[in-house]
Amino acid sequence: MPKYRTKRTKNRSFHGNRFTNANQSVEEPATASASKLIMNDFSELKDEVNGRNKLKGNRIMDIFILNCVFSAVCCPQCLKTGLKLTEDSRFGLCSDFTLTCKCGYMNGFTSTAKIGRKSTLNPLLVLGLRLIGKGFTAGKKLLCIVNLPFMSKSTFRRYEDQLLKAVRCAADKNMKEAAAEVRTKTKTSSCGVSVDGTWQRRGHNSLNGCVSAISIDTGKVLDLEPMSLYCRYCDKKKNNDDHVCSNHVGSSASMETVGAYRIFDRSKQCKRLKYTKYYGDGDSNGFNAVKDIYGPDSVEKLECIGHVQKRVGSRLRNLKKKQKGLGGKGKLTDKLIDKLQNYYGIAIRSNIGNLQNMQSAVIAAFYHCCSGKTNKCINNARKKATVGVSINELFMKVKFLWTNLLACQMIS
Repeated sequence: MPKYRTKRTKNRSFHGNRFTNANQSVEEPATASASKLIMNDFSELKDEVNGRNKLKGNRIMDIFILNCVFSAVCCPQCLKTGLKLTEDSRFGLCSDFTLTCKCGYMNGFTSTAKIGRKSTLNPLLVLGLRLIGKGFTAGKKLLCIVNLPFMSKSTFRRYEDQLLKAVRCAADKNMKEAAAEVRTKTKTSSCGVSVDGTWQRRGHNSLNGCVSAISIDTGKVLDLEPMSLYCRYCDKKKNNDDHVCSNHVGSSASMETVGAYRIFDRSKQCKRLKYTKYYGDGDSNGFNAVKDIYGPDSVEKLECIGHVQKRVGSRLRNLKKKQKGLGGKGKLTDKLIDKLQNYYGIAIRSNIGNLQNMQSAVIAAFYHCCSGKTNKCINNARKKATVGVSINELFMKVKFLWTNLLACQMIS
């Protein structure tokens, strides 16, 4: 029997055949393992990334470590170690340093980049603090904890004024572009806006507030009206006519009404637009102030469905807090309130322009949320409910249905 081969035979290399030219030499292909190819590609990629990856940005470094590093570096003039780092001046987070040597070598540099003679890091620090709602005191505490220098209060206020001018310029430019976009899109000067006010603190007790007008067609801000009741700077500098920021007299709750009137009043002159549709959040005070601003009944009021839907949930939660016995398992729970609130919004959005179908959908949503095996009063109450009635009658019927439902649940 032939002997069993335990080893695999190697493939013989090709040296030509009868069809190969005898004078033509057969070149062996240059072979390389996969690991070598991967390593070569990786090394080339690494060199390329290292060539492009340059250090950028700002870093926090200890002065003692930096001084030790420079002391170990050779002087470019005498080629000896022992360079000394000294700080000539300091402007907030920016410092001017000087490298000196015993041989007389001297070279100066700054810790941060400068534009002209001003540092770029100090304005960025002020901007960052203002974006998170903090001021000079908070910034000073933060930098003192991490052992970093901070600018003086007058310098901080000067940067704040510069940032305020830049923000106003950018905001005016963007709002003018947004108004031009609305005119181009609608091809008319009439448009609808959503008007709403916000305050620095909740509860309508804030000293500062802001009213905004947002376009319904583009979703961009068309105008802003910041308002303030009191300013310490204005109170101290009573004879200074250049600084005016306390521009509202009255209560904090009336800021939205006054701000809406100012925005509508300057719309034709500044934006070349007429806000003929007022989308509000249910508060009629702002609409009453502007409904006749372009003429008798020239502004139409339209309600925001989202705000109406939100008020349904808030009213039901307040009702559950006031009346004992409504909450609990199988009754008016938070889950049921959220369900009623969502179905209420769906019923309104699905029947815009048809009041009768809207009322029918609201009643149907109420039946759907409250139906169950133990709720036998629903069938009897459904017969007594009618569609197409007034809002007050509809509210009374819903209240009647809800009372019967709770009574059945308490009995069961």
